[in-house]
Amino acid sequence: MDFEEMKTVWDAQNSATAYKLDEQELHQRILARKKRAVFITNLSELTIIVTYGVVGFVVLSVKMYYLAVWMFLVVMALMISRIRRLRAARRFDRSVQGQLQHALATAKYQLRLSQLMRWNIMIMFGLTFLAIWKAEKPWWALMLMLFFFLLALYSSRLEHRKYTAQKESLEALQHKLDS
Repeated sequence: MDFEEMKTVWDAQNSATAYKLDEQELHQRILARKKRAVFITNLSELTIIVTYGVVGFVVLSVKMYYLAVWMFLVVMALMISRIRRLRAARRFDRSVQGQLQHALATAKYQLRLSQLMRWNIMIMFGLTFLAIWKAEKPWWALMLMLFFFLLALYSSRLEHRKYTAQKESLEALQHKLDS
């Protein structure tokens, strides 16, 4: 084979697609990621709504009214946000791009919810600290409460990082599809 023939073969190989995109496999992966994001978001919302509702009534029974009011406000705001999210989910089409957009929107919502709940931990700490301080509880009760809130803050930080990574992987997939 002479040089010109080899050059023609190399050019043909270089211009050929190195891989083939399996659209069905890609669509299944996107659907799996979307299903996981929706499941985690639904579970998070319902857990927060039920937990804050029940704890709100318990806190109300021990006459910590401002803390109970705050918890009920969080429940109401989250219920409204959930209804809006579920209504918005109907707007996405069933194509690969539509499913990816839905998964990405759900991941962004979960990330915002996670960040808001992290801020809420700090607000809850402040309100609980005031209640314990006002009730003149011993110093060890304050330290125990501080320990539990710091543990909750640390755990929420880990959770938030996980949701950030999930959103970034979906954005990377979207970027690959767009290019």
